[in-house]
Amino acid sequence: MRIWPHRVRRLFKTLLPKTLLGRLILGTGVGWSVLVIAILWVSLRGGSGLAEEINRAHLDYEASLIARDIQQSISLRLDTLGTIASSQPGALQGDVPLVEDSYEDVQARLSDHTALLELFDSAFVVDAEGDVMGFTPSLPGAVGLNVADREYFRFIKEVGRPFVGRPIISKLHDSRSLVVIGVPLTDAQGRFTGMLGGVVNLRDGRFFLDLRSLRIGKEGYAVLMTSDGTVLSHPDSSLIMQHIPSTLESPVLEQALDGWQGTGTGHLINGEPALMSYHQVWEPDWVVGVFLPQSQTRQPIIDYVRRQWWVAVVVVLSMLPLLWWLLHLGLSPLRRLARQIALVGQGKISRISLDTSLKELRRIAQTFNDVEHERGRERTERQRRQAYLDAVLSSSPLPMFLADLDGRISYVNPALEVLTGLSASAFQRREWLRRLHPDDRPVLFALWRHAVNGTHELHRQMRFACGERGMMWLELYTSQVMNNGQPQGVVGFVKDITHLREQQKRQLWEAEHDPLTGLLNRRGFERRLEETFHVFRERGENASLILFDLDSFKPINDDGGHALGDKMLCAIARCLEGCVRRDDHLARLGGDEFAILLPGCGNAQAVRIAEEVRHAVGELSVTHNGKQYRVTASLGVSCWAADDGEAQAMVKRADAASYEAKAQGKNRMVADARCE
Repeated sequence: MRIWPHRVRRLFKTLLPKTLLGRLILGTGVGWSVLVIAILWVSLRGGSGLAEEINRAHLDYEASLIARDIQQSISLRLDTLGTIASSQPGALQGDVPLVEDSYEDVQARLSDHTALLELFDSAFVVDAEGDVMGFTPSLPGAVGLNVADREYFRFIKEVGRPFVGRPIISKLHDSRSLVVIGVPLTDAQGRFTGMLGGVVNLRDGRFFLDLRSLRIGKEGYAVLMTSDGTVLSHPDSSLIMQHIPSTLESPVLEQALDGWQGTGTGHLINGEPALMSYHQVWEPDWVVGVFLPQSQTRQPIIDYVRRQWWVAVVVVLSMLPLLWWLLHLGLSPLRRLARQIALVGQGKISRISLDTSLKELRRIAQTFNDVEHERGRERTERQRRQAYLDAVLSSSPLPMFLADLDGRISYVNPALEVLTGLSASAFQRREWLRRLHPDDRPVLFALWRHAVNGTHELHRQMRFACGERGMMWLELYTSQVMNNGQPQGVVGFVKDITHLREQQKRQLWEAEHDPLTGLLNRRGFERRLEETFHVFRERGENASLILFDLDSFKPINDDGGHALGDKMLCAIARCLEGCVRRDDHLARLGGDEFAILLPGCGNAQAVRIAEEVRHAVGELSVTHNGKQYRVTASLGVSCWAADDGEAQAMVKRADAASYEAKAQGKNRMVADARCE
């Protein structure tokens, strides 16, 4: 992470002039350049903003003109259809129902209206059932075609009003993309008898060709679409009848499709930024969009700024020679100061004596003399304190180390070398990182970074491979070293706690285990029971419990004493270990009472295990004075229930089942009824 900044600094130093004169010239030149660039940038931004405002107004005007022309064209076509539908006798007015006219009569009357073909690419008449009665110009398969399923026919028939349909694909063999404009035909009583319609071809129709060829400037163009986003007209004919490309989608377009009119910004299909203006064509529910690439709006301003840039370059370059001469003359006292500082460094003189009228240089010379004197005094004092600190750290019996602000260990005392088996050079090579236990490394690395950064002090126990001594437990404590409020590094102390950890581990085991059998005692059992109950409440994972005590155990104690009884209890403990899984928990709750906790075990499996335990216990025996003693087990089995509010609920049910087993004659297994 620190390599790249170092390389950037090194590259910057390489390119930077090696003299103050050169740097002053460079700085002044850069300052002039920045000033010129700022002026040109402000001009570019201001000009671009003004040009954008003008183009926005122009686009809005163009879009409104196009929308108005389209609205007038639609109105003209609707009025023409309405006039023809209301002025014609017979089939076109309704005096004689269309269903009683022949196809030839309707076709002939329709062909007389040549004015329709001035406004439409084709026209047609449909009867009340949706059958085409006439079609002009004549097209094979058109007459007799049923259009009852088309949206425009259903709307005109049900609503009885003129309608501009959505773009559709023709049912005829040419499969053209078209828009149908239609008006209803009614009889004298106002009943629907059919419709008169005009067809506009989206790709080749004159209605859309003019709009498709329209250009705004060099690269601007207009698009016509429906309110649901279907393209009706676009310079790229492959997009007609397609949904708006995703590259054109923008918040401005979404608002326009919802009825908004205005100007905004977005992107063209090729991703180029553009100005765009939208206007509504309300009657057919269409949207007109006019697009103008922003590169076209900004090009005049860019050309102007480019010309001014070359003028500025010539002016700046012509000033550099004069600037060089003035700065060279003004820096001559500074060169004399540099020569005297070099003589002080060589030991030829002890002080600087500069004869100049510049107050700043005289102040620098005096400050240098004072600093040089103080530096010599501090160097002597620092050497004395360092010798004292090295002696203290080396003689300390407590293992300790020092690290810098980058986390690199710079010093370890002999006590730490002896404890870890690593030398100071090994610590500096970070070999101690490989000695950490893999499970402790991630957490310790994170805490170490916080300690070095001064966020938190580090206090952590960890496992560390100490050479021939094997894996040891060490306790690490660090604190940040501060000097005048500034961090200087980190000091750390290490303590061997291996014996303490082993003692704690042994005490924990003894607190939860029966010393005779090695099984869990009541305390250890109840802790694991609570953990299992928590898993059941959180994740619904069931568990089962087997409780039992021994039948006929008292005679063993009475005849053979406690030693014989203990022998039997130990044999039972080993027997149980062979009947259960590794994740199951075995416990001796006291006397001759045992428990088996089976996490993730269903009732059926628990019953099977209980039977195995009962048979295994029954086969055990101990001998005293030639007499053989046997015991049996009365077992109760239970599992978690949905309404259990505490862990002891399952214990109580298993205990009750165990008592029931004894009541039934001992040497039996009884399962809790709620788990069956």
